[in-house]
Amino acid sequence: MKVYCKCRDFHGTSSDEHSLKNAFANSQLMCLTFFDRVILPHVASIGSKIKTTHFVFCLLCILCNLTSAQVFAKECDLTNIDEESTMTCRVRSWQSISKIGETDSDPPSFINIFCDGNNKDHSVSNGTFSKLSNVKSLSIEGCSIPNFPEATFWGLTNLANLTIHLNKTNSKPLTFRGDTFAGLQKLYKLQLDHNNLVVLPANLFCNLENLNILNLTNSELDDARNIGLGSIETTKCLSDLIILDLSYNILKSIPDGIFSSLVSLKVLYLNNNQLSELYPYAFSGLSRLQSLDLSNNRISHLPEQIFQQSTDILELYLQNNSLSSLTPRAFQGLRQLVGLNLSYNSLENVISSETLADLSRLFVLDLNHNRFQVITETNFHLIRSLQILYLSYNAIHNISDNSFASLRNLHTLTLLGNKLKYVNANTFKGLESLNYLSLSNNDITGIHPLAFSHCKSVQNLKLRSNKLVDFPKSINDLTLLRHLDLTHNKIYNISNATFQGLKKIVSLHMAKNQIGNLTKGCFQDLSSLKTLDFSNNKIMSLGHSLFDDVPELRVAKFNDNHLTDINGLFMNLRYLHTLNASRNNITWFDYALVPTDLKILDIHQNEVDGLGNYFELEQLMHLRNLDASYNIIRELTTASLPNSIEIVSFRWNRITVIGPFTFTAKTNLSFVDLTGNAISHLDINAFRLKSIPMNNPLPEFLLSNNTLTCDCTMEWLLRMESKDETRQYPMITDLGDVMCNVTLPRQNAVLPMSVTKPSDFLCKYRIHCFALCHCCEFDACDCEMVCPENCTCYSDQTWNTNMVDCNLRGYSHVPNRVPMDVTDLYLDGNDMSHIGSHSFIGRKNLRVLHLNNSNIHIIRNRTFNGLQNLLVLHLENNHIPVIEGHEFKNLTKLQELYLSHNRLKSIQHDSFKHLKFLRVLYLDHNQISEFNIWVLKYNRALSKVKVGHNKWNCECAFIERFKYWMVKHPNAVVDQGSLRCIYNNSTTMLLFEYSNSSCSNFSVIPFTSAEFVEEYMSIVILVPMLIVLMLTAIFFAWKYRNNMKMWIYNKYGVKLFEKGDYPAENEKLFDAFVSYCKKDEAFVTQMVAPELECGVPSQRLCLRYRDLPASRYMAETISEAVECSSCSIAVISEQYLKSEWCLFELKACHHESQCNRRHKIIIILLNKVDFKELDGDVRACFKAAVIIHWGDRRFWEKLRFSLPEGRSHKHLSDYSDNKLSTTLRRSSMSNSVKLV
Repeated sequence: MKVYCKCRDFHGTSSDEHSLKNAFANSQLMCLTFFDRVILPHVASIGSKIKTTHFVFCLLCILCNLTSAQVFAKECDLTNIDEESTMTCRVRSWQSISKIGETDSDPPSFINIFCDGNNKDHSVSNGTFSKLSNVKSLSIEGCSIPNFPEATFWGLTNLANLTIHLNKTNSKPLTFRGDTFAGLQKLYKLQLDHNNLVVLPANLFCNLENLNILNLTNSELDDARNIGLGSIETTKCLSDLIILDLSYNILKSIPDGIFSSLVSLKVLYLNNNQLSELYPYAFSGLSRLQSLDLSNNRISHLPEQIFQQSTDILELYLQNNSLSSLTPRAFQGLRQLVGLNLSYNSLENVISSETLADLSRLFVLDLNHNRFQVITETNFHLIRSLQILYLSYNAIHNISDNSFASLRNLHTLTLLGNKLKYVNANTFKGLESLNYLSLSNNDITGIHPLAFSHCKSVQNLKLRSNKLVDFPKSINDLTLLRHLDLTHNKIYNISNATFQGLKKIVSLHMAKNQIGNLTKGCFQDLSSLKTLDFSNNKIMSLGHSLFDDVPELRVAKFNDNHLTDINGLFMNLRYLHTLNASRNNITWFDYALVPTDLKILDIHQNEVDGLGNYFELEQLMHLRNLDASYNIIRELTTASLPNSIEIVSFRWNRITVIGPFTFTAKTNLSFVDLTGNAISHLDINAFRLKSIPMNNPLPEFLLSNNTLTCDCTMEWLLRMESKDETRQYPMITDLGDVMCNVTLPRQNAVLPMSVTKPSDFLCKYRIHCFALCHCCEFDACDCEMVCPENCTCYSDQTWNTNMVDCNLRGYSHVPNRVPMDVTDLYLDGNDMSHIGSHSFIGRKNLRVLHLNNSNIHIIRNRTFNGLQNLLVLHLENNHIPVIEGHEFKNLTKLQELYLSHNRLKSIQHDSFKHLKFLRVLYLDHNQISEFNIWVLKYNRALSKVKVGHNKWNCECAFIERFKYWMVKHPNAVVDQGSLRCIYNNSTTMLLFEYSNSSCSNFSVIPFTSAEFVEEYMSIVILVPMLIVLMLTAIFFAWKYRNNMKMWIYNKYGVKLFEKGDYPAENEKLFDAFVSYCKKDEAFVTQMVAPELECGVPSQRLCLRYRDLPASRYMAETISEAVECSSCSIAVISEQYLKSEWCLFELKACHHESQCNRRHKIIIILLNKVDFKELDGDVRACFKAAVIIHWGDRRFWEKLRFSLPEGRSHKHLSDYSDNKLSTTLRRSSMSNSVKLV
């Protein structure tokens, strides 16, 4: 948004101070106030200073304007669309909004204001929008505004659209004054939805003469008399209003005449409130009303002639209420009604013909999810114009003859989910125009041969999930039938005459029956068939050329049968694009068995051992998706897949070989699943593809659950994972989960591919000569690799790792022909009493040398000459008596030296001084008595030392220096507990127990006893600690057992250590009886009931307002309701404890729990309760109950854990007749049960 600063030229005299002030006042600068109050009084009235002062003033104004513009620009953005500007502001204070009209540029046409969300209350003052007369649309969202004063929007004379969406969750109740919207004469649309509106002034909207749309949805309005539409006496208020939305509030009733002034109203939304009562004249005056939505309320009764003054209604929505009956004149006068929705109510067979008599133009009638049991010929005979009738999910078990005879225009009829057992000859008589008929999910065992003779125009017939044994002959009369669904019946035989006359059928679904073999000619009358489903039957064979009679077939499903061969069945179906033959017993497959235009093929879970391609059809096939998983396929080659393939699954086969370039020609490939096979080796070209363009994603391969033998030929897998710049390899998405059998000299380790290194991929070799080596024919040749006799040698692909394993080979000396490039040499377990000088000369790449367990007695001074790169040296478990100091002098890079379990008695003090990189030094289990261990200070990298189990000297001077070095390096010696000194060859003491008196006064401890203590002391300490830990764990498990049981139940749905104490499903009517006071009814109906009844698992709650009838014997009714419930829930507040009737209900629940040990009381405390003030009976109830506090952490989890398991809601009318003298009523949406 541009901000202009204009300084007008001023011409005046030295004595004209008044003209100077006027000129400055007309400059229209944003900092004029500052100048007028601060600068001007100090301006001298001298003419020579006027121009200078004028210039200074203009400069100050420009700076002031720029600062204001910068701050304002941070908050507002301006966009122009079709010559109209839109300003979007994210403000922190309302002062910024007032600046919009103070600029020289034209104000925007559309303004959207968003608050910053700091939850700080914003105050709106009069005149905030006074300078925005050209604004057409204003939106205020996310602000925390407690009230709007009078004339808030004064000045918005052209405003047509006003939207106010405040912060409903955090703000206080929003209030308006009576004249808040004064002056908005052109306002067309007002949206106040999603606000915390509770009460509105009576005439708030009456001044908005041109208002057409008013939206008050999602608020907290609870009284229709306080929604700003004027009083009943108001004769003129919103006379031009067309749409009024009051949905999602908490209105409980509609009084007479409340909408009488809305003479132009056409659409009224009252859905999702708490309406339980409609007054007889609630809609009086709404003569032009066309659409009325009363759904999702609690309406149980419609007054007679309630719509008598709204005869133009076209759509009426009453679903999800509690209607149990309709009076004969409930819809009187609604001759224009086109759609009526009465689904999800409790209506029984009480709709008389008089009730629907005036609905002469009714087009759609929805009666789904009610309780109808019988349909008679008088129910619908007066609504002849009806075209769509929904009667699904009732309890209809009988339809009288000619019940639909008058509905000659009906084209859709649904009766699924009822209890029909037989269809009579005249059941559908008169339905000449019927196109769609659904009879699924019934108990139909038979259909009269003439049942469909009166509705021959049916094109879509659904009879799935019934109990038909034979194919109904009456279906053959439906010559126009296109879609037939007989899934999930008990049909066992299909003959050549079964489908006679059904030439127009396009889709035929016969899955989940008991059909046996099919012979040629079964489909001879189905020439138009395109979709065929015979899955989940008992078909063992299909007749040869069976499908020659259905050349148009596109989808064929024969999965889950017992087929062993599909040869000669589908190859001639040139239009077939989907074939499912999975979960059969097919043993042989070739692409010649299916048409070349097939797109999707599913043959998983058969016994196919290979994908044949005898005629080499890979270039002619158009197959895109192939599922061949769970077979016994052993090999894949380039001919195993068509070149057009995109997605293929070979998971859990027995594939061991994938040939080179198998996927190279598959340019459309996107996904390959090779999980769970027996692949051990992969050629480097097995997964090679043609180069993938950079803008296309790489194909994804799955390779887990294969154990690859990771030798040197498989190292390319790691390189492919790191980076494939050529984009000729797929992306193996689960390579980290692939297990790798790594061949190491000492073991065959199975490791995840993600932790392996290139040096782990090794191959054995005997002799190897490099390509550029010219001396391989001579005995002495550095570039020829010859593995020593009786040894095993390994190398990686690049020969950076060259391992020679000669352990336990009986060598008495170092083998003569150890490869010069050896990196790891294992000579342990041999019998070499001494090692000569220069034994390893020339092995400059040797990094690891194992000479342990080799009976070595002597190491020569030049034994390790030439091993300048040696890192690890193992000499443990030998018989070396002394270290002279020259043995390791040339091993400058040595990092680990192991000399444990020798016979060392003496070590030259500077033996390790030259090993600058030494990190690990093991000298334990020797006979060392004196070694100046403090000389190891020169080995600055040393981090791990073992010197225990030696015979250290107990002289005070030695021990003191030894211990001083240990103090300086506390973490270096890892076996301090094994450091003992020897005194007179019979007594020992731990060095770390050394003190000044210890040198001359040793406790006499035999050496063998000290060894015993050292070996078993850890066990003596560990066992008591484990016992203490176990007891501690048992204590905490017992203390928090309820929390643990609740957590396990919420996560896994299992109640630990809970007996099945709740009754069988048909023993109790309700899962819980809910006791509450009138003031807490909103909490129960809006919070507790929806959460428990609509949750998983759902609970059947007994609510007083809904399920208990008004009766003079209320106490008896409550006692029966408690008895018929598995448990009781008491919502207790201060008002509850003050109500004698509520305390009676609580005591009744307690009495039932005392009589029936299965009955549990659950108390939900809304407020804190002082138990000392309660009488004895109430305290007894509290002691016997499970108490849950509202607001507790995991409140709902605790409540669900305390309740019985949810049960499926079956028909309980037989039980209710025996248990209670009541009639069971249930609402399918709320899962509620009523006692009437």
